[in-house]
Amino acid sequence: MCPHCGEQSLTVWGYVSQDQVAHSIYYANLMTGHKEASARLTISFGGWGEEDDVAKRRWVFIEARPTADRYEMMVREPEESLYHDKTILGSPMTRAEVLGSSLKDEIFEIADFIAFNDPAVKSYLSGEEIDRSGRNSTVN
Repeated sequence: MCPHCGEQSLTVWGYVSQDQVAHSIYYANLMTGHKEASARLTISFGGWGEEDDVAKRRWVFIEARPTADRYEMMVREPEESLYHDKTILGSPMTRAEVLGSSLKDEIFEIADFIAFNDPAVKSYLSGEEIDRSGRNSTVN
């Protein structure tokens, strides 16, 4: 459920690999009950795969909204994420930390990859029926 309006949403999750190991994991909360499409991405990176060290992990919360020919992305505050209490994600980064960080470009590359490559996220943001084939998902 959306914490602001109580409307239903759908969450899918997955990971992004780099050098054939998990580089980041994510939850994509698709705001299906809202009039305007919005995918809210909770992305955890670092300390995954072979490292497997929660102390090295950081996470961010980014909202993706479709425009006519692309997506707009906005970094949000971590407490707005439905998954802000998941300690396995690592340490949260605030909007100011992300925008001032040398990791900013990498973070947006991961978010772009999710928006353009995750079938559920891509189909939802494109205004199509959500493609959940072969995916784990949960209705919130």
